[in-house]
Amino acid sequence: MKLNYLKLDGLKQNYTGNMKEPGKTATVSVTSTGKFFISILIDDGQEQPPAQCFDVNTTMGVDVGIKDFAILSNGEKIDNPRYLKQSILRMKVLQKRLSRKQKGSNNRNKAKNAVAKIHEKIHNQRSDFQHKLSFRLVCENQAIALETLNVEGMLKNHKLAQHIADASWSSFVTQLEYKAQKHGKTILRIGQFEPSTKICSECGYYNRDLTLSDRDWICPDCGIHHDRDINAAINIRKFALDRQNLIGI
Repeated sequence: MKLNYLKLDGLKQNYTGNMKEPGKTATVSVTSTGKFFISILIDDGQEQPPAQCFDVNTTMGVDVGIKDFAILSNGEKIDNPRYLKQSILRMKVLQKRLSRKQKGSNNRNKAKNAVAKIHEKIHNQRSDFQHKLSFRLVCENQAIALETLNVEGMLKNHKLAQHIADASWSSFVTQLEYKAQKHGKTILRIGQFEPSTKICSECGYYNRDLTLSDRDWICPDCGIHHDRDINAAINIRKFALDRQNLIGI
């Protein structure tokens, strides 16, 4: 393997070096805080495990949110750690200091590095949390049902954009997908326009009057009390399994 030296300006850069053996690549990267990493991709010769069988009892519905990061169809709620919110005041102070430094000066470079470090800390905290949660869900279930979200469109809501970006649902789903593939588990999807929240998971009644501020409701048809988010997670699992013709098994 041959890797050439790189001239780096403090921004993250990737470089693929020359490998003696075909099908192998090495990627050298440096973070904005000056940390270097090398990632070597090789073919280990192992085949992808076949997808394991799943049914209603081994499938978990997952609904993501802002107040709670993830709500599971078994009634469990995973708290949203909100790492960006925890560090936002410190970040604003450091960014204000940076804006006052003279361009090209050593003090500006130091202030820039301080801002980069807090961004890196938030990223690492969020990544660690999501890796642990996604690994747990994949290990405990044969299949995981998710709702397809239009995150790009949701970010246009300026009141919620920062909270949505802080949750970083897209990266969490990506981690679930590749871990599931590695362990022979299945990721099921339902469409983004399927009304998982407003439908009673018990009798199928459609509650047209349900608003975003209603966190729980009682079905006027069967009388069951619903937690809005748990009901949505149950419906996500139900809709996904219905597509697989597995309801009632």
